[in-house]
Amino acid sequence: MKNVTALALLLGFVGLPAVAAQDAAFQHEAGLSYNANSEEFGDGIWNAKYRYYVSPVDQANGPYALNGFLAQKSNVGANYSIFDAADVDTLGFDGTYVFDSKWFVGGQFQRVEFGNNSGSVYKLDGGYFFNDSSKVAAFYIDGSDDFESQFGAEVRSFIDFETTTGIDLGASWTHTDADDLININADWYVTKAWSVGLGYADVGSDDAFMVKTAYWLRMSDAFSATFDLSKDLDSDADGYNVGVGVVGRF
Repeated sequence: MKNVTALALLLGFVGLPAVAAQDAAFQHEAGLSYNANSEEFGDGIWNAKYRYYVSPVDQANGPYALNGFLAQKSNVGANYSIFDAADVDTLGFDGTYVFDSKWFVGGQFQRVEFGNNSGSVYKLDGGYFFNDSSKVAAFYIDGSDDFESQFGAEVRSFIDFETTTGIDLGASWTHTDADDLININADWYVTKAWSVGLGYADVGSDDAFMVKTAYWLRMSDAFSATFDLSKDLDSDADGYNVGVGVVGRF
C-alpha cells in the first residue's frame, strides 16, 4: 500500500500543469516528503514540515532550495516524521533569531518514540552571517537518558557563478566521546532548480562518499514538487536513495 501511495504522489506531480511563476515573496512554507531506498521503496520515511519567517522571503534570491538560508531572517518551524519499518515517530520544533548585526541564536527540540520507548534531543547553536550568503556557527547537542552530549562547529557559503547559478559549500565538525565526525558537502546549482553534488562523511571508524542530484519543479509561486536522488559509493548498500515531495509557499 505504501508503494502505491508514493507512486501515486509521484505520478500526480508529472500530471500537474505548470503555471507561470512570478517569484512572489513568501512567509509560510509547508511540505510533505517521502524518502526511501530504491531496493525497499515501501519501507521509507514520511516527513511533514512547516516554517514561518517573520518577514517575507525573496524567491528570486538564489536557488529555490536555498531561499530560506539566503534570506537570513528569524523563523520558527515544526516537523513530524513516521518510519514504520523501524517503528519510529519523531516530533520536532525549532527556531532561529537573527539580530540586526547578523549574529544569530537558535534552538531545536526533538521527541523520538521508538517502539515502547521514547527519548528527547535538543540542540543549541549560535553564529554569524559574515556576508549575504555565508554563515559560521557553533552548536551543542544533548538529550535524555543515555544520550552522550556533543558539540561542534559548521560553516556554509553559497558562491554565485556568472554562467550557472552557483555552488553551495558546507562543512561541519562534531565532537563525541567516541570520536570526531566530519561532514563536507558541495552542491553545484546548474540552474535555480537543478543541482548536482558530492558529499563526504568521516564517522571515525569508517568514511563514506556520496554523489547526488536534486530538482525543484515549480508549478506556481505557491506550489512546487521536489525530487532528489543519491548514491553511496564504496558501500555495501544496494540501490539509490530516492526522495520526492511537495512544497507550498504563501
